Amino acid sequence: MSHCGVYSVKAILSAFGLDDKKHPKEYHTNWIGKHLFSFAIGQKYYDKIFQSYGVQSETKTAKKLPNEEKLKLLKELLSQDNPVMIRIGNGYLTEKYNSILGKLVPHWITLWGYDDDSKQLFYVYDSGLPKKAWSTNLPIGNTTRTYQEILRDWNFGRWQPWCWNTSSENYLYVKVSGAEANGQTNGKIMAGRG
Repeated sequence: MSHCGVYSVKAILSAFGLDDKKHPKEYHTNWIGKHLFSFAIGQKYYDKIFQSYGVQSETKTAKKLPNEEKLKLLKELLSQDNPVMIRIGNGYLTEKYNSILGKLVPHWITLWGYDDDSKQLFYVYDSGLPKKAWSTNLPIGNTTRTYQEILRDWNFGRWQPWCWNTSSENYLYVKVSGAEANGQTNGKIMAGRG
């Protein structure tokens, strides 16, 4: 099991200087999640983990927003020097995108910045991406996704009942508002350029 959600949690806690260096699976709040199925239960599951470390977060959906507003929301959150976790359909289990897997496999990634210039892309940390597919020349994250790829992949959840354990909504995201402990990300979030 990938433990992708708690890998994202660990990355965010690390940016806030709050990661206690344990294996990501240890952030799970239940035995099943830690040992069997990498299972998160409840829409507020990740919020509870963040809040236990003094990080304010809120799990929401952007399903009612038009696509341009969805992108604007993500960029505004990143511009506040905060990463954003989003649940996607994971078609990236190999080096080439697989649209069938993208409709079947739930996955969490973290957005760390964006480039609004001609590239129009997000800087992403994807714990499930094979290491040989990582981009090593990025300012942050291990890969990039275009705005259109994010919209395609983020439209996931409503018709995939196997991931309703966290929410049956499409366009699910976790808004992270900062660490009460130190109020900053130690400069590790790359705000947008444009």
